[in-house]
Amino acid sequence: MKRLCIGIINLTPGWKVILDQMGVWYEKISDISDVSSRYSVIILNASLSEDEEQKLHEFTDGGGSVLETMGGTTFSYARFTAVKKVERLVNPKTIPFLNHIPFIDVYAKAELYNGMDNFDGIIDFEKHEKGIVCNLGLNPDELISDNSFSRKRFLNKEDQHPDELVSNASKASITELLISILKELHFQQGLPFVNKWTSPKEKPIFAFRIDSDFGTEESITKLYEAGKAHNIPMTWFLHVEAHEDWLSVFHDFKGQEIALHGYEHGTSDSYENIFNNIEKGLQVLKDADFNPQGFCVPYAIWNDSLAEVLKKFEFAYSSEFTVGYDGLPFQPLHQNEEMDTLQIPIHPICTGSLNRKRIPVDGMREYFLKILANKVARFEPAVFYHHPLQPGTELWNDVFKSVNELGLCTLSFSEYATFWKKRNSTSFEAYLDTDSTSVSISGELNDLFLQVSGSHSTFDLVKSNIDQEVKSSGKFEYHQTSQPEIAELDQLKSGKLQLLKTSLLDWRNRKKL
Repeated sequence: MKRLCIGIINLTPGWKVILDQMGVWYEKISDISDVSSRYSVIILNASLSEDEEQKLHEFTDGGGSVLETMGGTTFSYARFTAVKKVERLVNPKTIPFLNHIPFIDVYAKAELYNGMDNFDGIIDFEKHEKGIVCNLGLNPDELISDNSFSRKRFLNKEDQHPDELVSNASKASITELLISILKELHFQQGLPFVNKWTSPKEKPIFAFRIDSDFGTEESITKLYEAGKAHNIPMTWFLHVEAHEDWLSVFHDFKGQEIALHGYEHGTSDSYENIFNNIEKGLQVLKDADFNPQGFCVPYAIWNDSLAEVLKKFEFAYSSEFTVGYDGLPFQPLHQNEEMDTLQIPIHPICTGSLNRKRIPVDGMREYFLKILANKVARFEPAVFYHHPLQPGTELWNDVFKSVNELGLCTLSFSEYATFWKKRNSTSFEAYLDTDSTSVSISGELNDLFLQVSGSHSTFDLVKSNIDQEVKSSGKFEYHQTSQPEIAELDQLKSGKLQLLKTSLLDWRNRKKL
């Protein structure tokens, strides 16, 4: 029986966040002399002694696979590399199983391997006797820990690319890159890749958030009726000051979640100001018989003071796209420690972003339906948001209709957070019977699904509580999505001066606490 467990040399807080987000079975390697029988893949992210290097070479020579990142020096040290700071790494589509990732934003130092053109040369696969090593010229640990942000464009039609302040590192793409590489390193050995599924159901998750910024009773009721008509459990992040005189209206919103967006709709770097804004908003909502489980900061502006303030409250989750956007939930890091408050990423573009590019409602509808289709094709969560006073409320009827036709798993944010924390608390073990090629799974899965992948294009879902054998059938299949050409991606990088001007104007218009 072959253990399908990933071993890692240095289990840093950043790597723990990434591996928990992936949902794989992993262990910190305490004794490298005993790795051949214990691990399906080893992540090499720290330097080793000569004796340890020799043991790792024996592991790969015997057929093992290694992912070496920046910080490891056992296999990549002899390769000529250029080390430089890069912003965006574009995929020229030279590695087919990575074609679904058009680019990766890093805004950090990277090692670019000589002669390689994939993502500007950050990836190099190399055979070692019977095994294989993937050299990755990034430091995922640092990237997941980086909470810096800047204004970026998001692909739409020519000259109509919306923009928003989002995290510098595209953390969702980085995680997806790592998953794809780890899959390949398993497949090269004839091993399946097993990880926790990302939804409580077979279909991916859809969630919808409303930031109620200055919304009137009429505009908010209209939006509620749209969700009600399609049975969508929306999450309302309330700008409490704007609705303080008629908060009772929200008690009539059946099947909806009430969360906090602050008392005032303002931003600050001051711990005291942020604390007071959250505390006052929370108290007013509690006095009105609401019990918010979640929070999102106005303007999505994350800073160290906000991170410190969130430690003082018992929010189950938060949602700021300057920490991470799109992709899977994760525990953000502050001062190199995991925060208790789960971060739920969303797609950061709203109808207001599109309206600023003078895109009509029909164009907005087309934009969101395309984003939805692309995410569903990759079985990714689709999480959108809206503001009641912005144009385009009517388009959500078409999005919600499509969500129901696709049979997606619709959750409120608190339901999503509850599921994800349940997912994080489960443990499993997976073994491959090398004779029968069946996978044996055991553990405390709490009735959750495991994903068993035998190829990059298909996978199976297994619902198991203990000791179940699985034969891969490839029941579920990823679908091809249209990917942008390099020339289209170049459009997103142009006009940096205009983005700077937009950010300056945005900063001037923000209310300061």
